[in-house]
Amino acid sequence: MFGFSLIARKARLWRAQQQRAALESLLMNLPRELQKDIGWPAPREMPSLRSPQTGIDVHPML
Repeated sequence: MFGFSLIARKARLWRAQQQRAALESLLMNLPRELQKDIGWPAPREMPSLRSPQTGIDVHPML
């Protein structure tokens, strides 16, 4: 049972990272005015969540 729970946990984390990356991509493709309206940081202010050098661990929001 340990193996299954570990695999399921990794699958959930992978899925959450995929969803977050898709959302980030969607928001980055919005016009800059809309990004400002929703409070999305400017590209130069926001490090990529997928970049290993940021030192930020990506965690699911749920």
